Amino acid sequence: MNLKLTQVVSDITGVTGMAILRAIIAGERDPVTLATLRNPHCHHDEDDIAKALHGTWHAEPLFALPQALSLYAFYHQPLARCDQQIK
Repeated sequence: MNLKLTQVVSDITGVTGMAILRAIIAGERDPVTLATLRNPHCHHDEDDIAKALHGTWHAEPLFALPQALSLYAFYHQPLARCDQQIK
């Protein structure tokens, strides 16, 4: 999609990155609106994030994104259970 989110969000699986990815999956495409999902602890401001979210919204990556996020959640579950067991 030619987005530069990884240049303004250090951890794509963190609070800001996941909120933005979920909003994109839900259909939001406006960079300014997406940037408002920024966690206050994020180092970059909303303007920088909005600039990074200007891209091309092609159908193919938009189709693949929910699948990738679903796989991430699937693989994260056993890791969370291991963390609980360790605690």
